[in-house]
Amino acid sequence: MLELPPLPSSLQAWHERIESVAAPCLLFSARDAEDPNLPGCRYGGHPLAPPGTLWPRSPQGPLVFVGQLDFAELAECRGEALPHLPRDGVLALFYDAQEQRWGYNPKDSEYWKLLWTPRRSEAVPLAPPKELEEAGLAFDLPLRLEPRLGVSLPDPWDRRAPLPADAWGQEQADDYLVLRERLTGGEHAHQVEGHPWWIQNDARLEAQLVTHGLYAGGSRGFDSPEARRLEPGASTWRLLWQIGSDDQTGFTWGDGGNLYLLIREQDLRACRFDRAWLGLQCR
Repeated sequence: MLELPPLPSSLQAWHERIESVAAPCLLFSARDAEDPNLPGCRYGGHPLAPPGTLWPRSPQGPLVFVGQLDFAELAECRGEALPHLPRDGVLALFYDAQEQRWGYNPKDSEYWKLLWTPRRSEAVPLAPPKELEEAGLAFDLPLRLEPRLGVSLPDPWDRRAPLPADAWGQEQADDYLVLRERLTGGEHAHQVEGHPWWIQNDARLEAQLVTHGLYAGGSRGFDSPEARRLEPGASTWRLLWQIGSDDQTGFTWGDGGNLYLLIREQDLRACRFDRAWLGLQCR
């Protein structure tokens, strides 16, 4: 069982329920680095990718390299926690940072890309195209992401919340929010696995619908018979990577929001990152 800090008096009656939904996660702190080909987890620089890889593009042009996860490095940090994650390999994320598609439309898959190298030792640096350099979107100076093992809790209205949405008193909800912030640093945390910080709704349902070819923008997208049939499958999706807006990274997603890379548990175990989904939320 994961260890939580002492709970405030308003939450003591729900101690067991809160403990039961606590989930391990990996949290990042960032520092400047000079080598654009740096191994390990980072934002920016030159992505590590399989030899012979072409730079990913959207219909609008080359995608921006956001960052990479080095699972060999994360394995050293997490020990036996988070067993679904690979113990080797590099996953590089590219996104259209100018278009910034929300992820409501199945066609949004054309505006982001994941490159997976199963063995870190086989990954090689991929130089950005001149188009990105000329547009100032190459991000050659990386930020090193230093991981640590942490604990996360779900939103009060999340599908996995410890209480029903209508059971929270105001004091309880306020104290629970403070507890969540103490654990992960707030809604713009840079995080692998664990409970996401949703800024709008629970995006797992959107991921379930759009990956089955349905449009998930607006209430009508959730009310069709096909959407209701697919809804139970939303529970199989989990957070892989949350990337927040902040001044240090220079990332601003929408109006100060987050990117959420989501994946089904069985696909994560099989390293089927081609079946993941990326969404953007902001206020």
